[in-house]
Amino acid sequence: MSPAVEAGHDILISLFDGETAKIYKFPLFIAAEFYKTSTQANPKHITKVGQLQPGEGYKIKVNSELQYGQKNAAGELRFVVYHDKERKPYQHRFIETAMASVGAAQAQALAKQFGYGGVGDQAANLLKAFVGDYLRTF
Repeated sequence: MSPAVEAGHDILISLFDGETAKIYKFPLFIAAEFYKTSTQANPKHITKVGQLQPGEGYKIKVNSELQYGQKNAAGELRFVVYHDKERKPYQHRFIETAMASVGAAQAQALAKQFGYGGVGDQAANLLKAFVGDYLRTF
C-alpha cells in the first residue's frame, strides 16, 4: 500500500479534457467550479491556486484548503477532496458518486482500489466504512 497523502505534500492535478484525467495513487475529487474551464473566474479555481506544470497540469500543496476521507485512523484508503468547505458532505457521498459514475468493470476496479473484492455484495460494506463521518481538513 502506498503511503497516505499528508499535509505539505505536493500533488499534481492533471490537465483535463472532459474525457480523461490522470490516475492517482489515491482517489482525488475536485468540485467542478474549481476545475471547469467555464469557471476560471472563481478565485479558488485550480488555475489560480496551482502552479502550472506545462503539458501536465497544476501542482498544488496539500494544505487546509483540501479535505480528506479515509477508512480508518491509520489513513488506509485515503482520498482527497478540493471543494467549497462550507459544504459538509459525509465521506460516503464521494464513494457513492465514484461507484455510480463508472461502468461495471470500472466499478469493480474502484471497489478493489478501496480494498474490496466485488461490487455487488461489497458495495454496502464499503459504504458502511465511511457512513456518518464528515471529511477532515488537512
